Amino acid sequence: MKILVIDDDRVLNKGICTFLQSQKYEVIYAFDGKEGTELIAKNNYDLVLSDLQMPVMDGMEVLNYLKENALHIPVIIMTAFASVENAVDAMKKGAEDYLTKPVNLRELAIKIEKIKKSQKLLKENISLKEKISSYEMPDIIGESEAIQDLKTLLRRIAKDSSLPVSIYGKSGTGKELIARNIHFMSDRKDKPFIPINCAVLSDELMESELFGHVKGAFTGAINNKVGLIESCDGGTLFLDEISEMSPRVQSKLLRVLQDKIIQPVGSNTSKQVDVRIISASNLRLADLVEEKKFRDDLYFRLNIIEIEIPSLAARRSDIPLLIEHFMGKYDKTNIRFHENTVKLLMNYSWPGNVRELENLIRMLAVMNSEDIIMPENLPDKYRNANDTVDEEYNLDDDYKTAYNRAIQNFEKAYIEHHLKKNNYNISKTSEEIKLSRVSLHKKINEYDIDIVN
Repeated sequence: MKILVIDDDRVLNKGICTFLQSQKYEVIYAFDGKEGTELIAKNNYDLVLSDLQMPVMDGMEVLNYLKENALHIPVIIMTAFASVENAVDAMKKGAEDYLTKPVNLRELAIKIEKIKKSQKLLKENISLKEKISSYEMPDIIGESEAIQDLKTLLRRIAKDSSLPVSIYGKSGTGKELIARNIHFMSDRKDKPFIPINCAVLSDELMESELFGHVKGAFTGAINNKVGLIESCDGGTLFLDEISEMSPRVQSKLLRVLQDKIIQPVGSNTSKQVDVRIISASNLRLADLVEEKKFRDDLYFRLNIIEIEIPSLAARRSDIPLLIEHFMGKYDKTNIRFHENTVKLLMNYSWPGNVRELENLIRMLAVMNSEDIIMPENLPDKYRNANDTVDEEYNLDDDYKTAYNRAIQNFEKAYIEHHLKKNNYNISKTSEEIKLSRVSLHKKINEYDIDIVN
């Protein structure tokens, strides 16, 4: 524990410092508040022991300095008996405790021990909160860097629930799952989350579903209907496949984003709404804007925050965890996958992403009668995945995935070549390719390269 003692009484200061050092504390001293705050600005302290009355910057000013700079350092104020009332005022301003002079060293030791316990409890509480935070989003499965980065981004996004969010991801990556997590981590979580797929409704139906209609607005409108936007007032509306939305509906949605009002079909009356819009597409809206297939003004309103969900091929290391998760979901935890089966699945390109993996696991869970799933239990296209392991890229992948795959295959082939060339001597290979031994070992493990002894 590092303690800063601030007191203009040099004899008392020295006495306290000597005592604290005998108690195995690291002690730094200062002779006035100005010198003390300068030390605080440059160093980290676990406790400040400060006199209340000092000629240059007193104890109250030290407390103000800590508060203004958001420094959460516990402070014990020392004061003459006659000014105990001032010490109480200091505690109201943030001091942890106070001592009257002359300082009773035994009492000082007790108060420090009390603060130590309090600080330990606070750290444990923070640690617990961090652990709880790590358990957020239990349905987003994975420990890959891509998924950890995504979870960090989602936590940030959830904090400001007023901003629209645009999600890009290939089919089967879990766009609605991501949208739901954003909603349920935000302060809108107690309000409705309503998803709608823009690709499955006609232009007229989409307009009626979103904005509602009044009786007689069109043939078949026999009653007033409340639209989905009004229904999720205060909550979140998820517009899946928004790229399929017609120009007319795009125009009305733009008004919702700009003015926060809706007008039901056939009505002359507008209604105020507060809705967060999360949109998603498996096409890049920026490309559609360039092709004049999507309104640019709506795009800029929707795309304030953009999320790109990684494909399963871009996070293959998560596949074993996903297998375990889906086996649990379908109550088949007694069945396990042979390691060669898992390797085949990790080598497959997964054009249908996580949805395809879940469908496969579901089928295997139903069809398999054994306790272990062997490679021969897989459908042909998964068993033949080894045939494409060393492909440099898959032209059906997006650019980033294909690029990363090509780099990975190059690195593996490059390292294998130089290891073989140097008779699998790590030191010689490391020196030749100018890569540290630690980094080389990491690459060998990452690519599961066999080393001949």
